[in-house]
Amino acid sequence: MKPVGDADAGAAVAVLLKREKEDLEVLLVKRAVSPSDPWSGDMAFPGGRRRPEDMDLGETVMREMKEETGIDLLGCRFLGTLDVTASSVAPELGILPFVFLCEEDLEIKLSSELCSYFWVPMKQLELSRGRSRVHEGEVSSYLVEGEVVWGLTYRMLENLLRLIGMAARGEVTPPG
Repeated sequence: MKPVGDADAGAAVAVLLKREKEDLEVLLVKRAVSPSDPWSGDMAFPGGRRRPEDMDLGETVMREMKEETGIDLLGCRFLGTLDVTASSVAPELGILPFVFLCEEDLEIKLSSELCSYFWVPMKQLELSRGRSRVHEGEVSSYLVEGEVVWGLTYRMLENLLRLIGMAARGEVTPPG
C-alpha cells in the first residue's frame, strides 16, 4: 500500500467514509485537551507520525487508527490517498491522508488522545462551510456538531469534496 508522495510525508491520517442512505459520511474525531499536543482540542482525522518500526505510511495509518479508535482498517476498502498536506503548526511535517470506505458497522473505542467522534454527512459538511474565529483569527472552516473544523483538517476535507464533486460530474473515475 505504498502511495505516491510517501517520501514527502512523515505522518498519515485515515479519512474513513461510510455510506448512509444517499450520502457518504466521514469520521471526524476531537482531540483531547493536552498541553503536549499541538493540535489539542482540535477536530481531526485519526492518525499520527510514522514510527521507525512502520514499514511505510500505510502501516502507520493502520496502527494509528487501531490505537486511537479501535478500528481495524483491514475490514475497509482502501480507495487511495489525497495530496500530502503540511500543517501550519509543524510545516516540516507532511501528512498523507489515506481514504477508506467501510461498509460494515464499526464499534469505536476512543483512546485517551481523543474525547469524541462524529460521523458527518458530506452534504451537511458542504452546507456548513463558512468562516470562524479561532485563536489565529478568522479562518475558513466547517461547523460540525457545534465544533469548528479548520486548518489542516479543513484543507484535507476541501480536497476530498473537490474530488467527490469531480467524480459526480464524471470528470474522474471513482475507484472500485
